[in-house]
Amino acid sequence: MNEETPKIGQDPADPLVELAQRVRDVANELLRIHEGDHAHVLEARDTLDRAVAKLGEIASRHESPRAIETVPADGTRPYYFPGALAPRVHVAHPWMTAETIEGGRRGRVRFDLIHEGPPGCAHGGHVAWFFDQAFGHHVVAQEVSGPTHRLEVVYRRLTPLQKELDYEIRTDRVDGRKIFADGVLRDGEVVVAEAKALFVAPKSAFEMTRGGMTPSG
Repeated sequence: MNEETPKIGQDPADPLVELAQRVRDVANELLRIHEGDHAHVLEARDTLDRAVAKLGEIASRHESPRAIETVPADGTRPYYFPGALAPRVHVAHPWMTAETIEGGRRGRVRFDLIHEGPPGCAHGGHVAWFFDQAFGHHVVAQEVSGPTHRLEVVYRRLTPLQKELDYEIRTDRVDGRKIFADGVLRDGEVVVAEAKALFVAPKSAFEMTRGGMTPSG
């Protein structure tokens, strides 16, 4: 990416990442409990009430996100751009890894109990959400990044929970400001879902990242 392109968002501090993991743990344990009136549940509820109050003392109440890292923090709330490892502080997003390969990206993803739809399987909406995020990672690396214009997901099998699955994203073609990409999600050798996406870069961003090239589309 052009060195003058501003960095989007901020990187969360390690203690925030650790806190986010605790929140995920709470959500997943919650979905394993039958006894709602158990003393442990009531104690945990009260503990979380105190934790929320503590965090509220230092949380920003501004609605404007600090979208660009160089913008002063005063008068904004933080914007933790999902980036290469989306779940670092975005606690509802499935855990995932990502690495660059020739022509694309690949990694692993795991859906937990908070993503359950059919019994023991991920909800299709969460699978689509994951694909959108994985495609987003990929197009940012292509230096023609822009918002999702179209996303199509074909569900080949039910997607299992609590199991590391393999995924791969590859560019199909680039047409000016448009990036067409394909994705696949596998459980071992079995394809559980496939996806196609179209991203379209805003004209101004395209010209900035491409050094003033004239878009063909």
